[in-house]
Amino acid sequence: MGHEVCPWWVAYLIDNPLRRLIHKPEAIFRNYVKPGDTVLDLGCGIGFAALPLAKIVGDQGRVIAVDLQQKMLAILQRRAVKAGLGSRIQTHRCEPGSIGIATPVDFAVAFWMVHEVPDSREFLAQVRCCLKPDARFLVTEPIPHVRERAFRETLDAAQAVGLVLREQPRIRGCRTALFSRSPAEPSGVSLK
Repeated sequence: MGHEVCPWWVAYLIDNPLRRLIHKPEAIFRNYVKPGDTVLDLGCGIGFAALPLAKIVGDQGRVIAVDLQQKMLAILQRRAVKAGLGSRIQTHRCEPGSIGIATPVDFAVAFWMVHEVPDSREFLAQVRCCLKPDARFLVTEPIPHVRERAFRETLDAAQAVGLVLREQPRIRGCRTALFSRSPAEPSGVSLK
């Protein structure tokens, strides 16, 4: 399994009307997100999750959309403005190895992207530090791109940094895990 980041143009293949029929973002997120929440969309691409999340959080909420590629963020921002959601979405270009967000969030999602991260343990530790005490973090990975063994390693890394596996919701074609914070801070984790 490589740790290559999808090129920006692949986002149009991934974020399309057919996929939204299979993975209905509003249905996936409605049990975890409410109006007024602050949400962190990691590896946001061109907005598959960020745009529906912005609708759910409403005018009082905010979606922090994070991606490595400025081109993805620019496309997302244009789409958000066109949809009337521009004021609800804050884009942030992260650096390899550092999310660069310190804002406490109510919910975080990493949809089809953890397999692209070279150090998943460090990434998961950084996400954990962004979560409010009662926050949830949803990880989904595509089947068969991410094999069961690799996903198990992600689950183990998450638990090693202090995330608690709450459930594994069913999302068609995905390996999925819903985490929360554990009460104690993990030791030996750097906060970039």
